[in-house]
Amino acid sequence: MIGKYFITFTQFNIMDRDPGIFYFLYEGYAGFELVFAANNLIRFNTRTVGFGKAPCRSLENLWTVVDLDVEDLDPEKVDLLIIPGGHPSEIINDPKMKGKVSIFLEKIREIDRRGGKLAAICGGPEWLATAGVLDGRRCTHSQDNPAKAFEKAVFTNEYVTVDRNIITAQGQAYAEFAVEMGRQMGIYKSEDEAKADIDWLRDRK
Repeated sequence: MIGKYFITFTQFNIMDRDPGIFYFLYEGYAGFELVFAANNLIRFNTRTVGFGKAPCRSLENLWTVVDLDVEDLDPEKVDLLIIPGGHPSEIINDPKMKGKVSIFLEKIREIDRRGGKLAAICGGPEWLATAGVLDGRRCTHSQDNPAKAFEKAVFTNEYVTVDRNIITAQGQAYAEFAVEMGRQMGIYKSEDEAKADIDWLRDRK
């Protein structure tokens, strides 16, 4: 829970059998779209994954540690993969990144086949669309000129869209996205708690 009880690391005993929660980081990712989601999931052990294990620079020009190379990501251990916005097309269409991108897209497909949760915000859903897991599925995003990969997806233009195991959001809905991550991982005792967090994040008195 966020709200007035802003979570700190000391509030929870980290369990050995935490769900497998991973944040995908790539060059230029929008860090602000992850901050509140990460805080909402702070009671769990989480890891970052990227194209290699070198530190990754965010849109805000902050360098972030990457724990795991995409090649070493085991889809069987992924309960939730969270993908922030950025400019995926620049990486997806980079010939030098073709091998790494192909590996990551296959990991996404396998997570989807196994029923793992896939969450993406702003431009992040392009990774899901390129992997083909949005074909015939409802989704939302913040791309003014959607990538061709979205052609078979059903665009809702909602702040947040949940279609079975796939959660997508628009960039301005980072607060709603954070709360939805909490819902998905069962941190709220009631929907009133979830709504209270949104009100706090949006400064609704």
